[in-house]
Amino acid sequence: MVQVAGVVRAMDTLKASVRRTAFLVLAILLVSTLFYGSCTARVLPNQWGVEQRKFGLKTGVADTAYGPGLYFVGPGVTMHTFPREIHVLEASYDREEALRKGGSSLANSVNAYFDHRSRLLGTDTHRIIDALNVQTSDGYAVTADVTLLYSIEDPVRVARDFGWGSLYVDSFAINTFRNGVLTTIGKLNAESFYDEAVRIKAIEETETLLRQRFAARGFKVDKLLLRNYRYVEAYEKSLEAKKVAVQLTEKNRKEGLVNEEKAKLKQIESKGNAAITIAESEVNARIAKVRAEADLYSSQGRARADKEVNVAAAEAKRLKAEALTTSGGRYVVALETSKMFDNIEGAVMSPEQYISFVRSAWALIGVSPGAATAVAPVAGDKK
Repeated sequence: MVQVAGVVRAMDTLKASVRRTAFLVLAILLVSTLFYGSCTARVLPNQWGVEQRKFGLKTGVADTAYGPGLYFVGPGVTMHTFPREIHVLEASYDREEALRKGGSSLANSVNAYFDHRSRLLGTDTHRIIDALNVQTSDGYAVTADVTLLYSIEDPVRVARDFGWGSLYVDSFAINTFRNGVLTTIGKLNAESFYDEAVRIKAIEETETLLRQRFAARGFKVDKLLLRNYRYVEAYEKSLEAKKVAVQLTEKNRKEGLVNEEKAKLKQIESKGNAAITIAESEVNARIAKVRAEADLYSSQGRARADKEVNVAAAEAKRLKAEALTTSGGRYVVALETSKMFDNIEGAVMSPEQYISFVRSAWALIGVSPGAATAVAPVAGDKK
């Protein structure tokens, strides 16, 4: 096989060049990685960043608090982070209460639940301590389940006062929280916990006190919650008996007031019924009076009418008698007499007999027989 002169040497040169280039690239990557790891710092969206300088003219904690982002830090500078979200500090007896109610059969499930809850909430921003044993002003003990919600407002101040990590929780937050609650709520007596207005006012005073103390150290108190409370068993029994007695007394007093009001109501009802009876009697008397007056007026009217009718009838009789005594009155009497026989059937009296009877009647009353010719056709017409 024929080989061109210098090919082997050229290949060796190319391989050496590739090796140098690869080594240079790896060196650059290594230096870049070391530079990125030692000279940059990342602050997450839920964090504050605070610089600590170990070398230079000004060492210690820097005055600037950094928000989320990627920052360049020089040699001897460390970027420490603090959580930005709300911290939850619980003084609770939930686990103890759940274990007591669940018994030994559910103990493992209860512990598993609370352990899982603690892992989800995290240890940096969530801390559970024992419930607070509040000694009231009257000497009784009340176990209070209280929760404090707070956050870091000035991370530079927190770093200078308490250092890095979560040291501020153990060295400041827990002790200040416990002392503030015991100082203010401890002024209440045991029964005041049942009074909603007094209890809420005491919680507001405690929250104001804690807000002032936390703000002085770079924190912000968002809310203080009294979630639950319980008395010792002996006091609960005595308090229950006392409350029952007070409620019974109040019940009797209320019942007495109710009975008094019922008596007043009955008295008012009796007065009302009497007034109604009197009013009904007065109305009935007025109705009877009006009816009597109406009957009197009606009888008087009928009497006047009867009198006028009788007078008119007498006057008619008088006028009729006068009319009959005149010259034409006899004809009227004869005509009226003839009407008496209108009901006589032809089978009983013949026409001749009828005419003879009429003439005899006229003659009897003094009417001229010559007028009978005017009357006879009347009987014939009827037939």
